[in-house]
Amino acid sequence: MKRHPLIVFFIAAFALPWLIWGTTLAQQAGLIGWHVPESLGFWIGLPLATYGTAALTGGWPAVKDLLLRLIRVRVHPLWYVVAIGLPIFIAAAAAGIGFLLSTPAAIGALIPAGALVGALLLNCWEWLITEETAWRGYALPRLQRRFDPLTASLLLGILWALWHLPLFFIDDSFQSRIPFAGFVLSTVATSVLIGWLFNHARGSVLLAALFHGFTDVSIAYTGVLTSGTVLFWVTVGVQVLLAAAVSVDLFRRDRTSPELAATTI
Repeated sequence: MKRHPLIVFFIAAFALPWLIWGTTLAQQAGLIGWHVPESLGFWIGLPLATYGTAALTGGWPAVKDLLLRLIRVRVHPLWYVVAIGLPIFIAAAAAGIGFLLSTPAAIGALIPAGALVGALLLNCWEWLITEETAWRGYALPRLQRRFDPLTASLLLGILWALWHLPLFFIDDSFQSRIPFAGFVLSTVATSVLIGWLFNHARGSVLLAALFHGFTDVSIAYTGVLTSGTVLFWVTVGVQVLLAAAVSVDLFRRDRTSPELAATTI
């Protein structure tokens, strides 16, 4: 296990949430009469995989490295602006293009304006202690030991997208309402953008979680992914173009920085 920590991590990160989501799929198929709440795949399954792998393969130093990344707040203010502002820009740009194409976004349909602050707090907290601890806190620093930051972010994005696959078959999930191919492109582009931010922000999981949380809430509030096929692909196109724009800089980043590398296997 210590020789292959990434393999152990990804097996656990897929297996535990998929087992939880599998109970919903089994109930939908009429095989059982109950299911474990899907949210526990995020809140319990993924953290168990992340911290469990860290503890088994690297002991306390690896767990400590994860915890310290959650509170790494001493980052240049510019990157806080990027973490918050870029997701808002993406959603606003997509909504603006949609308006020009006569395909207006259903702004406020999923999240009313009055609920934005609560939604932002919940999403940023959730992604801080679940997905971003896993993908950027644990996986990305170790992938960057083997690959340049751009390749590592692309590979992680593909795996991150595939991790959501069972949710596309759950009737009331967000993923069940959007095209899988577009979701993959969107997720890979988002992985590149967060990887770029992460590498500039001293390996801070907090900054990654802010980006992730503001992305999800901005997309939900504007409805740019759920207001029709044209607007969906416009949004994905904006994300891909921005990811392409930062790719050169990300490729050139120094992957050997002590702040970015995992302190142990």
